[in-house]
Amino acid sequence: MQEYTIAGGVAQISDPAFFETWMHREDFAEAMSQAATPEAAAMKRLVVEFEAALARMIMSRRVEEEIDGILERFLVEDYIQHDPNVPGNGRAVLAQGFRKIPLNGDVPPPPVALIVEGDLVCLMMQKPLPDPTAPGSTYDWFIPTIC
Repeated sequence: MQEYTIAGGVAQISDPAFFETWMHREDFAEAMSQAATPEAAAMKRLVVEFEAALARMIMSRRVEEEIDGILERFLVEDYIQHDPNVPGNGRAVLAQGFRKIPLNGDVPPPPVALIVEGDLVCLMMQKPLPDPTAPGSTYDWFIPTIC
C-alpha cells in the first residue's frame, strides 16, 4: 500500500503510521517540493525542510539544544512574526516560544500542500485528531501557515 499520494500538489495520506515518520522521508520532501519553476521548487523545499527539522527536534525532545541552530539555518535574524499569539519579532522570540512547547510525544503534522506566490509560501499541514462526535474515529484538522 502506498502511504501517500500527491495529486494536484496536495498530499493524500492513506497510512496513519505515515504521520509518525514523514519528517524522515526524503521521498516525501522531494514530492512535496515539485513546482512549475526551479525557484518555486526551491522555496517549497526550504519550507518542507524547515518543518521537518522542527518536527525532528520536537520528537527527539531536544528543543533546548537544537532550536537556535535550526532557526539560524532557516530564518533571518530580524524575522517578522505575524501570529498575534507570539509577542514580538526575531529568531530569539520564536526560539523562546519553542522552548515553552510541552514535549508530550505529540507528533508535529506534515505539510500536505504548499502554494508559492511571489516570495510567500502558504503551507497547509494536516493532523488527525479524535472526533468528539464519533468515539473511536478521527477527523482531519488542517493548519495553515504563511512563510
